[in-house]
Amino acid sequence: MINFDDALNIILSTKIKINTSLITSLDSINRVCASDIKSKIDFPSENNSAMDGFALNSDFIKQANSEHVIKLTINKNTIYAGSLNKHKIDTGQTVKIMTGGYMPANFDAVLPVEKSKIENDFLFLDSSVKNGLNVRLKGEDIKKGDIIIPKNTKLSYTQAALLAACNVKQIRAYDNIPVSIISTGNEIISLNQKYKYGKVINSNGILTESFMSNNGCRILKNVICKDKLSVIKKEIESALIESKIIITSAGASFGEKDFTEKALMELGLKIKFRQVAIKPAKPFSFGLIDKTPIFMVPGNPVAFFVCLIVFIKPFIEKQLNFNNPYNFFASRAVSKISSDFNKKHKRREFLPARTFLENGCLYSEVYKKIGPAMISSFGHVNSIISIPEETTEIKAFENVNIYFI
Repeated sequence: MINFDDALNIILSTKIKINTSLITSLDSINRVCASDIKSKIDFPSENNSAMDGFALNSDFIKQANSEHVIKLTINKNTIYAGSLNKHKIDTGQTVKIMTGGYMPANFDAVLPVEKSKIENDFLFLDSSVKNGLNVRLKGEDIKKGDIIIPKNTKLSYTQAALLAACNVKQIRAYDNIPVSIISTGNEIISLNQKYKYGKVINSNGILTESFMSNNGCRILKNVICKDKLSVIKKEIESALIESKIIITSAGASFGEKDFTEKALMELGLKIKFRQVAIKPAKPFSFGLIDKTPIFMVPGNPVAFFVCLIVFIKPFIEKQLNFNNPYNFFASRAVSKISSDFNKKHKRREFLPARTFLENGCLYSEVYKKIGPAMISSFGHVNSIISIPEETTEIKAFENVNIYFI
């Protein structure tokens, strides 16, 4: 039996080949970009008004007699957002401009409507205005060619919006990793089947498909196999044709009906480690068939989920060169446990928890029911607490390491 850190290092040292391709920016959410993304335009694209008001030439106003009220003729045209703005405006005039409207040539300030004194088509000023007042300058936020998103970033919906604003229509992204999920057990049925006494609905298959789809993968197959060696072997053999990752659920122990490892061995599995000193998910094993990683995950739902979070997700992120400094929830964090916790073993333990923010500090509350099969935790938790091997006692409000879900 191997310890947690050694098991994770073996997994992370495994490499699979991931290609890249051009995708549309509309399809970029949850994809990892394979190169720096640069803006195609300046943003803003032109000097424009930040407010509804009147466009002014600050130099003209300054040169006018500052001891008297300045009287400016209001040009009959109005500049709206999106107007081509081809009207020639004399610098000794002013023109009404709406928010987002492009500033006329040589105009560099905007007096807000609410501060404007207007009489008989004239604007009256009793003071000068500052150059740049209420004006957004061309390229002041982003210049054409600026890197707006660095490579190896997993894109969010806000970043997809940024791509659109910068006229980026395509990006180069890592391809979604093809994955097959094989759940085993005579008792396992799909959600579409009629529930019967003695049967268990395949929640692990549903969980894995959703989890992997949201973490850079695409699902090739998600099947249920009876506890029969030939059936399991046939499904694995089929999955090996195109899959770059295979995940098996259940059959990872040494029971009379645990045929998964035997089927894998007959197909050429080379075991990297068998069983890990963790709780839950001790039976978790890992190996390769040729270059295809095989994750053999125990079937109890909490144990299964722990393996997804602490082993499989880091592996995927490593393959995609995922490094997103903008996503707080992409990495682990430190929190304060909300109550005392004791353990009597020397395995790494993972505890389902609810992490919350209170008075500027993160706290994590251990779910009331602890056990590899306690699926009720899925309705309440948003994190997993990691308790080191050597730790036997943690007092309330001590720091603990957590994984965000």
